[in-house]
Amino acid sequence: MRRNSWLPALLLSACMLSCSNDKNDPEPTVDRNAPTTGTWRVTLFSERGNNETSDFNGYTFTFDSNGSVTASLNGTNKHGTWNINSSATEFTLDLGAKSDANKPLGELTDDWEIISITSTEIKLKEDNDASGEFLTFNQN
Repeated sequence: MRRNSWLPALLLSACMLSCSNDKNDPEPTVDRNAPTTGTWRVTLFSERGNNETSDFNGYTFTFDSNGSVTASLNGTNKHGTWNINSSATEFTLDLGAKSDANKPLGELTDDWEIISITSTEIKLKEDNDASGEFLTFNQN
């Protein structure tokens, strides 16, 4: 009888070891309709630790439900596209090429990882951690 007393302890240990401690990243909070309500402004754009938010001072962004986006500055409009993927993890924004001629709007062209989207805030980060890019829009 004493010889089998270790069996329950062995089974318990095996069960505990088989349980995963890996925590999946929580799903982001995403209100798919939020971007299409009102106008938005960039309240954070940082790249490699450099805060470049001031590059977007005065811009307003309008996200239409048909997937078009308009960036407006002093009566001048730049048109592009936007989309939230089917799993609500990626926010694609295309405002033209990332070139000196298209700065600063081209800097926003990317496939952004969604941190959260609410009725008042869109928080995104670059899916490539090495670039250290973060983008936040707040509703006007």
